[in-house]
Amino acid sequence: MTGENPTANPPATIHVDLDGASDIFRMWDWPFEGEDTVFETGLRNALDLFDSNGIRATLFVIADSLDHPRKRALIEEAMRRGHEIGSHTITHPNLLKQDSARKRKEIAGSRERLERELGVCIRGFRAPGYRLDRECIELLAASGYAWDASAFPTSVFSDRLRTPVERLMTPHRPVQGSDFLELPLPDHRPWPVPFNPSYAHLTGLTYFRWGLKRARRRGLPLVMLFHLIDFADPLPPAQLRGWKTRIATLSNISGEKKRHGCQRMLDEIGARYRIVPTGDLIAEVESQLAAPPAS
Repeated sequence: MTGENPTANPPATIHVDLDGASDIFRMWDWPFEGEDTVFETGLRNALDLFDSNGIRATLFVIADSLDHPRKRALIEEAMRRGHEIGSHTITHPNLLKQDSARKRKEIAGSRERLERELGVCIRGFRAPGYRLDRECIELLAASGYAWDASAFPTSVFSDRLRTPVERLMTPHRPVQGSDFLELPLPDHRPWPVPFNPSYAHLTGLTYFRWGLKRARRRGLPLVMLFHLIDFADPLPPAQLRGWKTRIATLSNISGEKKRHGCQRMLDEIGARYRIVPTGDLIAEVESQLAAPPAS
């Protein structure tokens, strides 16, 4: 992959939210029955694609997935292949609709369970549907997380997090007196939806390139978010319940076409950024935050 002066390219890291079909259906209050082939084919295909590209991603796990032996086996396989595990709550709820006790349970409890059962240190978090507020940020810092990657630099997140949009453009420490980091997702304004692969599969590679080139011009680190639906085979027709479920699981697109699209998107990222594990990106960010201001 060639880029524009690779030695000067900023770092990019690859994230994947491990939402299976059962999690997506539950979030929308749709009934789901049968095997979760979105989780199984999505994670297998993602791991193979990352292996072929030499990528070590961060995978955000819903802690309740550990109750399902086939899902758990794939998560453990991902760990053996060198991927980092982050938290995506216990049950994948909309945190904005939860009281303080439930928020604390989903945030702190998921980290505790993942560490206990998987034997790893959980440093990162992403909120389901990017839905979090200032209270969630403070709970994350208090619960021992090192970083979050849930926020976009938009007025909606500025209001929820009580943080200026300009600050949300760059990695920053949102809690005074804490080393906790917010790694924002890339700016997609003025368009209403992100340019990450889940949307790009529907809107086309041109939209993805537009967003990526715009982000690259700013010279900032990039957090690129994938979902299991981006790699997965379509759900069987018997599990689909109308066009909404087809779109929500990208079951309107063949698995082969999606995986080809993901490879092209990874190529586009690699041409403009240095793809590194999240820990390496954070090390560069912390070095910059610690550096004295230029005179």
